[in-house]
Amino acid sequence: MTRKALKASIEAGLFPGEVLVRIRDAQDRDISFFAPIGAVSGREAVTVRLVASNGGQCFIELPGEVYGAGRVVAVREADLSAA
Repeated sequence: MTRKALKASIEAGLFPGEVLVRIRDAQDRDISFFAPIGAVSGREAVTVRLVASNGGQCFIELPGEVYGAGRVVAVREADLSAA
């Protein structure tokens, strides 16, 4: 699977070595999750795995613990860039 950088809001996590990540899915809903600090790609992106792409939407696998959603979510293709 291909790795991509997903546009995100990144804040300090509760524990050393983790960050709180907030993203918007393809339906413009907020999704928050904790990810290892090593998954941060730049200042405003997190590294994800591209699972599939279909008509402007991409299905990606999120790193870390996700609350309120599964680990595979649909996001807008425009929110992804090369990792």
